[in-house]
Amino acid sequence: MRLWLIFIFALMTGSVHADEPVRLGIFGTVDSIAPLVVAGRRIEAADSTPVISLLGLKQPIEVGDTLAIVVRTGDEVLVAERVLQIYPIVGAVSEVDDDTAKIMGSLVHIPPDQEIKVGQWFAVSGLWSGAKAITSNLHRFEGGVAQLAGSIDPDSDRLGGSAILTTQRPLDGYEGDVWMLSGTPEGEGLRVRLMSKGVFGRNVDLAVWQGYASLPIASQTYLIHGTQIRGTARDAQMPAAGALIARCVHQGRVVDVAPEGLEAAFDALDCAKHTPAD
Repeated sequence: MRLWLIFIFALMTGSVHADEPVRLGIFGTVDSIAPLVVAGRRIEAADSTPVISLLGLKQPIEVGDTLAIVVRTGDEVLVAERVLQIYPIVGAVSEVDDDTAKIMGSLVHIPPDQEIKVGQWFAVSGLWSGAKAITSNLHRFEGGVAQLAGSIDPDSDRLGGSAILTTQRPLDGYEGDVWMLSGTPEGEGLRVRLMSKGVFGRNVDLAVWQGYASLPIASQTYLIHGTQIRGTARDAQMPAAGALIARCVHQGRVVDVAPEGLEAAFDALDCAKHTPAD
Protein backbone atom coordinates (compact mmCIF):
# COMPACT_ATOMS: atom_id res chain seq x y z
CA MET A 1 0.00 0.00 0.00
CA ARG A 2 2.83 2.41 0.80
CA LEU A 3 4.46 1.90 -2.62
CA TRP A 4 1.09 2.47 -4.30
CA LEU A 5 0.62 5.66 -2.27
CA ILE A 6 4.04 6.99 -3.30
CA PHE A 7 3.13 6.22 -6.92
CA ILE A 8 -0.11 8.19 -6.57
CA PHE A 9 1.68 11.22 -5.13
CA ALA A 10 4.22 11.05 -7.97
CA LEU A 11 1.39 11.07 -10.52
CA MET A 12 -0.15 14.10 -8.83
CA THR A 13 2.88 16.25 -9.65
CA GLY A 14 4.37 17.15 -13.00
CA SER A 15 6.69 19.49 -14.80
CA VAL A 16 5.51 22.71 -16.45
CA HIS A 17 6.03 23.27 -20.17
CA ALA A 18 6.19 26.82 -21.46
CA ASP A 19 4.20 26.00 -24.60
CA GLU A 20 1.53 24.01 -22.78
CA PRO A 21 -2.06 25.02 -23.63
CA VAL A 22 -4.44 26.48 -21.07
CA ARG A 23 -5.09 24.00 -18.23
CA LEU A 24 -8.65 23.64 -16.98
CA GLY A 25 -9.99 21.77 -13.96
CA ILE A 26 -13.30 20.56 -12.56
CA PHE A 27 -13.72 19.62 -8.91
CA GLY A 28 -16.94 18.21 -7.49
CA THR A 29 -19.25 15.24 -7.08
CA VAL A 30 -20.40 12.87 -9.80
CA ASP A 31 -24.01 13.53 -10.82
CA SER A 32 -24.19 10.75 -13.43
CA ILE A 33 -21.92 8.19 -15.08
CA ALA A 34 -23.27 7.87 -18.63
CA PRO A 35 -22.81 10.62 -19.57
CA LEU A 36 -20.22 11.63 -16.98
CA VAL A 37 -21.43 14.80 -15.27
CA VAL A 38 -19.40 16.39 -12.46
CA ALA A 39 -20.36 19.65 -10.72
CA GLY A 40 -23.02 20.14 -13.38
CA ARG A 41 -20.55 19.88 -16.30
CA ARG A 42 -20.69 17.11 -18.89
CA ILE A 43 -17.32 15.51 -19.59
CA GLU A 44 -16.17 12.95 -22.12
CA ALA A 45 -13.75 10.39 -20.70
CA ALA A 46 -12.16 7.67 -22.81
CA ASP A 47 -11.57 4.22 -21.34
CA SER A 48 -7.84 4.98 -21.52
CA THR A 49 -8.13 8.12 -19.36
CA PRO A 50 -6.06 7.54 -16.19
CA VAL A 51 -8.13 7.35 -13.00
CA ILE A 52 -5.97 7.74 -9.87
CA SER A 53 -7.40 6.40 -6.61
CA LEU A 54 -6.08 5.54 -3.17
CA LEU A 55 -8.20 2.38 -3.43
CA GLY A 56 -6.36 0.97 -6.43
CA LEU A 57 -5.90 1.08 -10.19
CA LYS A 58 -9.28 -0.40 -11.12
CA GLN A 59 -11.48 1.55 -8.72
CA PRO A 60 -14.64 2.37 -10.72
CA ILE A 61 -16.22 5.81 -10.73
CA GLU A 62 -19.62 5.87 -9.00
CA VAL A 63 -22.37 8.43 -8.59
CA GLY A 64 -21.52 10.52 -5.53
CA ASP A 65 -17.76 10.13 -5.87
CA THR A 66 -15.70 13.31 -5.56
CA LEU A 67 -13.38 13.91 -8.49
CA ALA A 68 -10.70 16.40 -9.53
CA ILE A 69 -10.50 16.28 -13.32
CA VAL A 70 -8.05 18.01 -15.62
CA VAL A 71 -9.93 18.72 -18.87
CA ARG A 72 -9.23 20.15 -22.29
CA THR A 73 -11.66 21.63 -24.73
CA GLY A 74 -12.68 19.51 -27.72
CA ASP A 75 -15.29 20.12 -30.40
CA GLU A 76 -17.79 21.88 -28.13
CA VAL A 77 -17.13 19.30 -25.37
CA LEU A 78 -14.91 18.98 -22.31
CA VAL A 79 -12.54 16.02 -22.54
CA ALA A 80 -10.98 14.45 -19.45
CA GLU A 81 -7.19 14.09 -19.48
CA ARG A 82 -6.67 12.99 -15.89
CA VAL A 83 -9.04 11.95 -13.10
CA LEU A 84 -8.21 11.89 -9.39
CA GLN A 85 -10.65 10.45 -6.87
CA ILE A 86 -10.76 12.73 -3.83
CA TYR A 87 -11.56 11.47 -0.34
CA PRO A 88 -11.87 14.26 2.25
CA ILE A 89 -11.17 11.67 4.93
CA VAL A 90 -10.05 8.05 4.97
CA GLY A 91 -9.71 6.14 8.21
CA ALA A 92 -11.31 4.03 10.93
CA VAL A 93 -14.58 4.92 12.64
CA SER A 94 -14.08 5.70 16.34
CA GLU A 95 -17.63 6.78 17.26
CA VAL A 96 -21.15 6.54 15.83
CA ASP A 97 -24.05 8.72 16.98
CA ASP A 98 -27.26 8.56 14.94
CA ASP A 99 -26.41 10.04 11.52
CA THR A 100 -22.87 11.12 12.40
CA ALA A 101 -19.63 9.18 12.71
CA LYS A 102 -16.23 10.30 13.89
CA ILE A 103 -13.03 9.45 12.00
CA MET A 104 -9.68 10.74 13.31
CA GLY A 105 -11.51 13.47 15.23
CA SER A 106 -13.54 14.72 12.24
CA LEU A 107 -17.31 14.41 12.05
CA VAL A 108 -18.70 12.57 9.04
CA HIS A 109 -22.33 12.61 7.91
CA ILE A 110 -23.75 9.08 7.49
CA PRO A 111 -26.19 8.63 4.58
CA PRO A 112 -29.52 7.13 5.72
CA ASP A 113 -29.00 3.93 3.69
CA GLN A 114 -25.61 3.15 5.28
CA GLU A 115 -24.85 1.08 8.38
CA ILE A 116 -21.54 1.94 10.01
CA LYS A 117 -19.82 0.28 12.96
CA VAL A 118 -16.94 1.38 15.15
CA GLY A 119 -13.65 -0.01 13.88
CA GLN A 120 -14.63 -0.18 10.23
CA TRP A 121 -12.47 1.67 7.69
CA PHE A 122 -14.04 3.94 5.10
CA ALA A 123 -12.90 6.19 2.29
CA VAL A 124 -15.40 9.04 2.40
CA SER A 125 -16.43 10.78 -0.82
CA GLY A 126 -18.04 14.15 -0.25
CA LEU A 127 -17.37 17.80 0.55
CA TRP A 128 -16.41 19.66 3.70
CA SER A 129 -18.96 21.88 5.42
CA GLY A 130 -17.03 23.55 8.20
CA ALA A 131 -15.35 20.80 10.22
CA LYS A 132 -17.79 18.12 9.04
CA ALA A 133 -17.60 16.00 5.90
CA ILE A 134 -20.96 15.78 4.12
CA THR A 135 -20.89 12.32 2.59
CA SER A 136 -22.03 11.65 -0.97
CA ASN A 137 -20.60 8.11 -1.21
CA LEU A 138 -18.86 5.68 1.12
CA HIS A 139 -16.26 3.05 0.20
CA ARG A 140 -15.53 0.41 2.82
CA PHE A 141 -12.14 -1.27 2.65
CA GLU A 142 -9.77 -3.22 4.88
CA GLY A 143 -7.75 -0.20 5.94
CA GLY A 144 -4.09 0.60 6.10
CA VAL A 145 -3.26 4.15 5.03
CA ALA A 146 -5.32 7.08 6.34
CA GLN A 147 -5.83 10.29 4.41
CA LEU A 148 -7.15 13.84 4.66
CA ALA A 149 -7.83 16.27 1.84
CA GLY A 150 -8.76 19.91 2.19
CA SER A 151 -7.63 23.24 3.61
CA ILE A 152 -5.59 23.30 6.82
CA ASP A 153 -6.17 25.93 9.51
CA PRO A 154 -2.64 27.35 9.95
CA ASP A 155 -3.38 28.54 13.50
CA SER A 156 -4.62 25.23 14.89
CA ASP A 157 -2.95 22.80 12.45
CA ARG A 158 -6.28 21.07 11.89
CA LEU A 159 -8.06 19.88 8.78
CA GLY A 160 -11.75 19.46 9.48
CA GLY A 161 -11.74 18.28 13.07
CA SER A 162 -8.49 16.30 12.69
CA ALA A 163 -5.14 17.34 14.12
CA ILE A 164 -2.27 17.41 11.61
CA LEU A 165 0.70 15.75 13.30
CA THR A 166 4.00 16.36 11.56
CA THR A 167 7.50 17.57 12.33
CA GLN A 168 8.01 18.93 8.81
CA ARG A 169 5.60 21.76 8.04
CA PRO A 170 5.93 23.33 4.57
CA LEU A 171 8.40 26.22 4.61
CA ASP A 172 5.76 28.59 3.20
CA GLY A 173 3.01 27.26 5.49
CA TYR A 174 -0.37 25.75 4.74
CA GLU A 175 -2.38 28.87 4.05
CA GLY A 176 -4.08 29.34 0.69
CA ASP A 177 -3.84 25.78 -0.57
CA VAL A 178 -5.72 22.50 -0.66
CA TRP A 179 -3.60 19.65 0.67
CA MET A 180 -3.60 15.86 0.29
CA LEU A 181 -2.13 14.23 3.40
CA SER A 182 -1.55 10.53 4.01
CA GLY A 183 -0.19 8.63 6.96
CA THR A 184 -1.21 6.81 10.12
CA PRO A 185 -4.19 7.53 12.39
CA GLU A 186 -3.11 8.74 15.82
CA GLY A 187 -5.88 9.52 18.31
CA GLU A 188 -7.99 12.31 16.83
CA GLY A 189 -5.41 13.19 14.23
CA LEU A 190 -3.24 12.03 11.35
CA ARG A 191 0.49 11.33 11.68
CA VAL A 192 1.55 12.61 8.25
CA ARG A 193 3.97 10.57 6.13
CA LEU A 194 3.33 12.10 2.71
CA MET A 195 1.85 15.42 1.66
CA SER A 196 1.03 17.04 -1.66
CA LYS A 197 -0.29 20.50 -2.54
CA GLY A 198 -3.27 20.83 -4.88
CA VAL A 199 -5.57 18.32 -6.57
CA PHE A 200 -4.90 18.90 -10.27
CA GLY A 201 -1.24 17.85 -10.35
CA ARG A 202 -0.17 21.49 -10.63
CA ASN A 203 -1.93 24.81 -11.06
CA VAL A 204 -4.78 25.16 -13.52
CA ASP A 205 -5.60 28.43 -15.25
CA LEU A 206 -9.35 28.20 -14.58
CA ALA A 207 -11.46 25.69 -12.66
CA VAL A 208 -15.04 24.90 -11.77
CA TRP A 209 -15.10 24.21 -8.02
CA GLN A 210 -18.05 22.75 -6.14
CA GLY A 211 -18.43 23.06 -2.39
CA TYR A 212 -20.43 24.43 0.52
CA ALA A 213 -20.46 28.17 1.14
CA SER A 214 -19.27 29.49 4.50
CA LEU A 215 -20.78 32.14 6.69
CA PRO A 216 -19.55 35.63 5.70
CA ILE A 217 -15.90 36.04 6.72
CA ALA A 218 -15.99 39.78 5.94
CA SER A 219 -18.49 42.16 4.39
CA GLN A 220 -20.11 40.29 1.47
CA THR A 221 -17.20 37.81 1.39
CA TYR A 222 -17.37 34.04 1.81
CA LEU A 223 -15.19 30.95 1.47
CA ILE A 224 -15.88 27.64 -0.19
CA HIS A 225 -15.45 25.18 2.69
CA GLY A 226 -12.48 22.84 2.44
CA THR A 227 -10.53 25.48 0.51
CA GLN A 228 -9.29 29.04 0.81
CA ILE A 229 -11.24 30.09 -2.29
CA ARG A 230 -12.91 33.46 -1.70
CA GLY A 231 -15.97 34.89 -3.35
CA THR A 232 -17.84 38.15 -2.91
CA ALA A 233 -21.25 39.52 -3.82
CA ARG A 234 -19.51 41.33 -6.70
CA ASP A 235 -18.12 38.08 -8.10
CA ALA A 236 -21.40 36.18 -8.26
CA GLN A 237 -24.64 35.72 -6.40
CA MET A 238 -23.89 35.84 -2.65
CA PRO A 239 -24.82 32.34 -1.51
CA ALA A 240 -26.57 31.47 1.73
CA ALA A 241 -24.29 29.93 4.33
CA GLY A 242 -24.26 26.16 3.90
CA ALA A 243 -25.52 26.28 0.31
CA LEU A 244 -24.00 23.84 -2.17
CA ILE A 245 -22.54 25.93 -4.98
CA ALA A 246 -20.34 25.56 -8.05
CA ARG A 247 -18.21 28.54 -9.06
CA CYS A 248 -15.46 29.27 -11.56
CA VAL A 249 -12.18 30.07 -9.85
CA HIS A 250 -9.05 31.87 -11.01
CA GLN A 251 -6.02 32.26 -8.74
CA GLY A 252 -8.00 31.48 -5.59
CA ARG A 253 -10.95 33.78 -6.27
CA VAL A 254 -14.44 33.26 -7.64
CA VAL A 255 -14.91 35.02 -10.98
CA ASP A 256 -18.02 35.83 -13.01
CA VAL A 257 -16.24 37.54 -15.91
CA ALA A 258 -13.51 35.98 -18.00
CA PRO A 259 -9.95 36.78 -16.91
CA GLU A 260 -7.87 38.29 -19.68
CA GLY A 261 -6.76 35.63 -22.14
CA LEU A 262 -9.16 33.02 -20.76
CA GLU A 263 -12.32 34.07 -22.59
CA ALA A 264 -12.61 30.79 -24.53
CA ALA A 265 -11.96 28.73 -21.40
CA PHE A 266 -14.55 30.74 -19.49
CA ASP A 267 -17.15 29.92 -22.13
CA ALA A 268 -16.10 26.26 -22.38
CA LEU A 269 -16.59 25.76 -18.63
CA ASP A 270 -19.95 27.59 -18.82
CA CYS A 271 -18.77 29.90 -16.07
CA ALA A 272 -21.56 32.42 -16.61
CA LYS A 273 -24.27 30.10 -15.37
CA HIS A 274 -25.53 29.51 -11.84
CA THR A 275 -25.77 25.80 -11.20
CA PRO A 276 -29.07 24.24 -10.05
CA ALA A 277 -27.50 23.63 -6.63
CA ASP A 278 -27.56 27.40 -6.04
